[in-house]
Amino acid sequence: MITYFLLFDPFGYAISPVSLVSVSLAAWVYMRGLVRSARIRGTVSMWRQALFLAGLTCILAATNAPLASLGHSLFSVHQVEHLLLRLAGPLLFAVSQPWRLLQAGLNRRWSRYLGALGKSFAFRFLAHPVTATAALITSLFIWQIPVLYGLAQRIAAIEVFAHFAMVLAGIWYFGMLFDPRDPPEGARRGARLISGFAVIVSNIFLGSLTTLKEVSLYASYQTAGTGFLDPLSDETMGGYTIWVPSSMLMIAAIILVMNGWNAAEVRRWNSRYELVRGSNSAALEFPETAEELRLKVAKPNRDMGRTLAIGALVMFLIVMTTVMTIVYAL
Repeated sequence: MITYFLLFDPFGYAISPVSLVSVSLAAWVYMRGLVRSARIRGTVSMWRQALFLAGLTCILAATNAPLASLGHSLFSVHQVEHLLLRLAGPLLFAVSQPWRLLQAGLNRRWSRYLGALGKSFAFRFLAHPVTATAALITSLFIWQIPVLYGLAQRIAAIEVFAHFAMVLAGIWYFGMLFDPRDPPEGARRGARLISGFAVIVSNIFLGSLTTLKEVSLYASYQTAGTGFLDPLSDETMGGYTIWVPSSMLMIAAIILVMNGWNAAEVRRWNSRYELVRGSNSAALEFPETAEELRLKVAKPNRDMGRTLAIGALVMFLIVMTTVMTIVYAL
């Protein structure tokens, strides 16, 4: 009976009822919050609404035909699904900053419950950059293990769980990354920047390894065959998807983080008089002369330059190490 339930998939790969219900519920809560929020805070910009809907569209596109059907025939298409579920959809979702609207769309009981949950230790631990980054990277690596990949291909319940975990990990990570709040409520800006490089490094490592390998690992786990693309070429294209497009999305995310960092500093500078009136020590944070400004920004700028240089060097070394491992060790 349990085996029958796990394998039972009345709609096949063409339609995912779980994704349709989940996305519809999220859209309904968002629109409800949009109406309620408009009465109190005014209307939300159209571009934010469009980004939210685009994020939901990415999730629907990845879990329904034609991508879902082709993903069971082609490893490369399956990696496009993962790209949409783990990175593209959650990134668009988080950039739209829908959290207050979603909370407003819930009833008071759930809203109070989520508010209390947000202040808990467990929430703060999971929202830490290290934890959120580890969850995002794990959601990619664990489902690339050939055996687990095969189980997700053959058992509908496991595939739904894998996709759901990817979406949650992505939303959680990008929610931390684009949090407009300053520390201590939000994560440190430098930690967010480093986490973006960590995700890029993980994409490069796994993507280059999958692209440059000379043996097929996933062909036997595909549930449908294809006659126009051999397995090794298919997996090479899939590795390229993990490697390049995923990294490009993360570079865009890093640019948005730096833009948010600059906007936070502008907000803080514009509110300097209120901060100074509230605390005498706050006056030391706002330089009045060019020399004071140079002294204040010298160390942060130097640290930022080192971070960017080390990130680029690590990415280069990982690619070269992967290539040499495949060429000489295998």
